[in-house]
Amino acid sequence: MMLSGKCCGMALLCLALAGCSATPSISYYALELPGAASPVRQTAQGPVVRIDRLQLPEYLNDQGIAFQQDDVQVVNATQARWAEALDRQLGRSLIRQLSTAWPDVQVMDTSAVASADSWSLSMEVSAFQGRADGKAVVEGRWVLQRGAQTYSNVFAEQVALQDDGYPALVRALRQGWQQAVTSVAGQVRPLLVTTR
Repeated sequence: MMLSGKCCGMALLCLALAGCSATPSISYYALELPGAASPVRQTAQGPVVRIDRLQLPEYLNDQGIAFQQDDVQVVNATQARWAEALDRQLGRSLIRQLSTAWPDVQVMDTSAVASADSWSLSMEVSAFQGRADGKAVVEGRWVLQRGAQTYSNVFAEQVALQDDGYPALVRALRQGWQQAVTSVAGQVRPLLVTTR
């Protein structure tokens, strides 16, 4: 009889402790939710640009959203995570935005077979994170190639967060990426008429 009372007491104590040690919930974020963006219209004529690759540094390949605490330290959040791999989100956004900016250009993803006349566009994203000064930073470099022709340049955008928290950071990162792609589109488009 005494033993069963001790067992019940221990069971209640374990339940109480388990309730106290509940882990904080994880939130998932996407740059754009499915169906939020307009469909991509594609032309059948004009120059062909194949998105060859979109490369991220190792710390951005992490599922946690990156935050730069100072000039030497970047951390990845454990409770605020990307809902999908960041390179896939950025790649999809890049193709959609370039297709909209260049209605007379065929923009294709990496699965498309490249022809001798098609251009190859690579993007290296070196920064895609929040910063302690309240800004979202998007930086990197693009490379456009066709045969022996190679062009490249950098992009760098900083967007002030409108509020505290990860939702505001993700919105600022999205805006910074859109501004970066707009800049790249403007720099690259005149090069597509260059003859071999």
